[in-house]
Amino acid sequence: MPDLKKKFSRKEWKGCCGKGCKKCEIAQTYFGVYGKSKGLDKLSEDRKEMQAKKDGKKKGGKKQRKS
Repeated sequence: MPDLKKKFSRKEWKGCCGKGCKKCEIAQTYFGVYGKSKGLDKLSEDRKEMQAKKDGKKKGGKKQRKS
């Protein structure tokens, strides 16, 4: 089975809702490769992994000055 999560960019994953809508290219690719039920399960698993990668980023902000 191909590793589809690497095929799409992070920007594309950010726009994916994970519900398997008709307009989402990611969902349609998963359905084409795995079928409807397995494709939706695999899509949700891979989406969670890609979202977890995003959460590990450092948060920037202004430094607080000591008074």
